[in-house]
Amino acid sequence: MKRDHLTLPNALRAAAVAAAVGALAASPAQAATYEIRLSNLYPEGHPSCIQTHNFAKFVEEGTNGDVAVGVFCNNQLGNEREASEGVRGGSLEMVMSGGGGLGRFMPQLYMLEAPFLYPEIDDINVVTWELIDDINAIANAKGFQIVGFGYEGPRSINSVESFDTLAEMENYKLRIPEAPMYVGLAKALGAVPTPTAFTEAYTALQTGVADGMESGPATTYNNKFYEVAPFYVQTQHIVNPCYLAINLDYFNGLPAEYQAVLKDAGKRSTDIMLEDTKVANVEVMKKMQEEGMTVVEISPSEKEKFRERLKPFADEYAESVGPDAVDLLKKIRAVLEK
Repeated sequence: MKRDHLTLPNALRAAAVAAAVGALAASPAQAATYEIRLSNLYPEGHPSCIQTHNFAKFVEEGTNGDVAVGVFCNNQLGNEREASEGVRGGSLEMVMSGGGGLGRFMPQLYMLEAPFLYPEIDDINVVTWELIDDINAIANAKGFQIVGFGYEGPRSINSVESFDTLAEMENYKLRIPEAPMYVGLAKALGAVPTPTAFTEAYTALQTGVADGMESGPATTYNNKFYEVAPFYVQTQHIVNPCYLAINLDYFNGLPAEYQAVLKDAGKRSTDIMLEDTKVANVEVMKKMQEEGMTVVEISPSEKEKFRERLKPFADEYAESVGPDAVDLLKKIRAVLEK
């Protein structure tokens, strides 16, 4: 049976497929009228990198090769912050970025990753597409157009030492993204926020700069964080989106039919990525345990303490950002209530 997109049956095959497709995608066809460079911080083999390769494939097919998308994973075009700034300024066409990059310009979007917001990872895919116009109203004002999403999580804590209670978070040096919301989140847990660039997270754990960091299973595996933080403490506190963003002026300069192709490719690649992430989460957890990682379960009563501690956080943070953030959080909750 012929497949029309990359899949993630297992991490090793995904890495091989992504590398092969990446080599093709990074060399756009000579005949292309429009050449787009797409930056992604995640390494080859990560569901997010595979997603951007799928996006590129769908765009090139939908435009008969007239729009060629070169995918550059693993920070080849600069880190998340630098790539996001490049897209905003017009020196780069596209980026797949989360709070550490695009969130610097659009703090309202942090409300989409408030702690303990989504009962299931599928729920975030419903919310983001239901609110895509609201999200783009915020993004357009900052020079971006969002055409797709990627999902990370549920995020738990990669820890150098084991723990299983909220009380043990007191004075715990928690590596977090360089993002204000995560600073507030760490403080709310009683931890010491330790903002570190993603590319420096492994070293921060290895050298004792951080006691732990939070990330989803696929990110933990693909970046080998479990080698230096061998305890995976199942707080499962956040599911967060990343944003497939293009420079707004560049997007508006494309023919209308090509704009539609990019939007369609974004939706298709997002839906595939969601399923890939769910498969990867199961597979990589097993692999990491086989390689020596210990999964630390949190008791239901203790997890409830985490929930209660963070319950007021989303509203307080939204109010600190402003009315747009408060309004977006209200809309997110309304979608979830459906």
